[in-house]
This record gives sequence, C-alpha cells and structure tokens, in this order.
Amino acid sequence: MKKLNWIEITSLYIGVIMGAGFASGRECWQFFGVFGNKGYAGAAASTVCFVLLACMLTYIARSKGTADLGRLICPVESRPAYEFIGWVLAAIYYSMIIAMTAAGGSLLNQQFGISKVTGGIIIASLCIITVLGDFERVSKVFRLMIPVLFAVGIVTILLTIKADFPQSGQTEGFTPGRMSPDWPVSALVFMAYNTTGMITMAGNSALNARNSRHAYAGAVAGTLCLGGLTILLLRALLTDMAFSSELDLPMLGFAGRLSPVLSIIYAVILYGAVYSTGASTYYGFSTKLKAGKYKKWIIIGGALAGFLLGLTGFKKLVEFLYPAQGYIGIVFILLIIINFCRELIKPANEK
Repeated sequence: MKKLNWIEITSLYIGVIMGAGFASGRECWQFFGVFGNKGYAGAAASTVCFVLLACMLTYIARSKGTADLGRLICPVESRPAYEFIGWVLAAIYYSMIIAMTAAGGSLLNQQFGISKVTGGIIIASLCIITVLGDFERVSKVFRLMIPVLFAVGIVTILLTIKADFPQSGQTEGFTPGRMSPDWPVSALVFMAYNTTGMITMAGNSALNARNSRHAYAGAVAGTLCLGGLTILLLRALLTDMAFSSELDLPMLGFAGRLSPVLSIIYAVILYGAVYSTGASTYYGFSTKLKAGKYKKWIIIGGALAGFLLGLTGFKKLVEFLYPAQGYIGIVFILLIIINFCRELIKPANEK
C-alpha cells in the first residue's frame, strides 16, 4: 500500500480516538467536566502522557518491525504471553463496537427521533464493510473523513465558547463515576483506555510511514491535536455545567442551541466520528482472527452481536465500560514502558 506521510498519520491518530464519547462531549464531561476547573489539570496531564506513549509505540514498532499487539506490549520474548495480551486487547477492541453502536443509536434518536435500533445497525453495517477491506480501506476512510470531522468539531466548540451560555443550574457538586472518583484517577484512566484504543493504529502507522521522521511527526502531531481539542472541549462544556451533565451527547445539545442548521451538521459529523472509532477499533479486533473462510463470518456475526449488546445504552457504557478498560490499560502501559526501555538499550545487531 501507499506509504503514509505525517499528515495522514496524524489523521489516523485523531480518527481512532475522536469517536462517540470524545466528539459528543460525554467522555470529556465524565472524566474532566464533573471536577470543574480541576479538570484542566487532568486533561493537560493526559495529553503529555499521550505524546510520550505514542512515541514509545512508534519506536517499538519500527525497532521490532511488527504491529503485532502482543509484541508491541510485552517486554519478554514469549509466544504464550504475546497471545494472551493480544487477545485481552482484542476483547477490549471488540467491546468498542458495543459502545459505538450504542452511540450511533443515541445520536439519531436524540437529534431526529429515529429508533436507536436503526442508528446502531447502520454503524454496525458500516464497520463490517470497512473492516472487511483491511487496513488499507480503514486508512483511506480516515484520510478522507477526519479533516472534515476535526474542522467542524473545532468550529462548534469555538462557537460554544464564544456564545458563553449562562449557567442553567448547579456549577459544582456533580457526582463523578464510581470508577473514576477524582481528577488524578480520571486523567489516568482516560489516558489508559484511549491508549489501548490506539495501539494497533500506532503500530500499523509506524510501519507504513514513509520514514521515521514522518512516523514520529505524525504520532506527536496527532496526540497534541487531541490534547488541545480535549482542553477546548472541556472549556465549552463548562459554559453550562448542568446542561452538559444531563445529556447523553452534550455537544450535540450545544450545537442545537447555537443553530438548528449547525445541529444537523454536527449530528452528521458526530455520526462519522462514531463510525471512525468503531471501524478502527473493530479492525484491531479483526487482526487477531486467523485468515480463512470463517474470518469474514466472524467479523459479520461479531458486529451484529455487539449491536445487540449496545442496546443497553450509551451513557451507562461510558460510566462503566470505559473506566474498566482504563484499569486494564494501566497494566498495558506499564508493560509498554518496560518494553520501550528494553528495546532502547538493546544492541543494534539484535534489533
């Protein structure tokens, strides 16, 4: 396939994380907004960690010449360990198809009154079609969609900040999630579960980059863009904290307050963001499936099963599923750091 430049790699990083929870504002509110201004410290800390981990993953992938999930994470040469880690991560990736179909259903229901079943099944179908095309199709979709998603998201966030809506209710005392009780823990969990989501894309981007300079520039630019957008998004959500707290998709609600037309545009863009994260993480799951005549049917059946599980509701999934992934991700991050250090000091002839 065509080698990727740093701009294309940047779009892949943004695409894999800028999904339902992120672009909707639900995720940012859950992990940072509930803590008010203290949330800014958490968002800044998680950004620094994102940049460092993206660079570590890029180095490991290029040094080992692999995008295998187990080899990117595990610091010891052990096939059983590689397989175990790879399948745990694949299970996490699979769980995201549940969250993304739920988000797609919530979005069309909140904006247009369409059944959540319809919105969810559309996301599941799009993910199946994309993943069956393998990494080349995934990367092509992202190169076309992400610049538009990012631009519209930024414009809506900036307009919300400029509008400076009056507070419609309480401005403190919001109840944090039971698995992320304060801002330092929230920042760690937020960073950890998002890192697990980008491991496959980071490895594949590093291997498919034109050269090392493009690989590292794309990784740094992508994670810095996401960090900056998180801070801007938090600023927008804090303009009316009670409003942000009550909605499944608060930024869609703010877009509606700004303009009915913008609300429709943002709904379409947000739906694209849901699809981009669903497709990229489901692709990560598919990399662990053995090639053969059954792989196609497992991909199709798995997405449909995820859609059915997603009918439990998006708000609940953000509160419980994401933090659970984060705690598993913390263990993976520690292993990635050890793996990076071991690879860094390994003699050149062993690499």
